[in-house]
Amino acid sequence: MASRLERKWWFAAPVAALAILLTLTVMDGAGIARPYNFSQWLLYFLCFAGLQRGFSFAGWLLVLCLAPSSEVRDLTR
Repeated sequence: MASRLERKWWFAAPVAALAILLTLTVMDGAGIARPYNFSQWLLYFLCFAGLQRGFSFAGWLLVLCLAPSSEVRDLTR
């Protein structure tokens, strides 16, 4: 379930960009520079998904602290 905040392009774009950059950094540090087979693509995807959800949660908490009465932080659809 995505919140209203996670559907905003100005929130989703920086979160995805940070997740992509950190995924590439982590995978390069692990010695997987380019994915060649399915298992490496799966590792990239799982790393990206975890980082994206973590950055999204951190951003949601930041919005909650800075603007507690904001409508975009609601979980309703």
